[in-house]
Amino acid sequence: MKFLKLTLLAVIMTALLPTQANAKSIVQPKAYIFGFVANFRDSVIYVTDIQEVDSVWFDKKSKFLLNRNIYTSQLRNYFTNTLNLPNRTCIVMFGMDRKKAEKKYAKLMKNYTGKHAGRYAIKHLDDSDFHFTPVKIFDDEE
Repeated sequence: MKFLKLTLLAVIMTALLPTQANAKSIVQPKAYIFGFVANFRDSVIYVTDIQEVDSVWFDKKSKFLLNRNIYTSQLRNYFTNTLNLPNRTCIVMFGMDRKKAEKKYAKLMKNYTGKHAGRYAIKHLDDSDFHFTPVKIFDDEE
């Protein structure tokens, strides 16, 4: 229950943060992103593979992914339009390198396969099913 509250808080925070690049933004040649999709009325959760995405924008100071809401919308649109599964809660997690992303992925999977094993049906989406596309941001100073 605590994890679900934190997930909902993360989704709300993602929607409220700014989406424009500014002088404090930097572009990384690549980052590693994966998505998590759940419906609180359903026991099936979906998790994408860890994907390498090119030209990803981060906040220079906090090293936090900019435009998370657009990456989340890509995932939500896939579920709504392609799989005909609307009303899903989607989150995107990331790492600047593959090792950090794998650590976050393992922690997330532990929450659903550890003491809650059997409660949730986990379905994996590989790269052929869904792939994140890079979000282009143009800084006014460039």
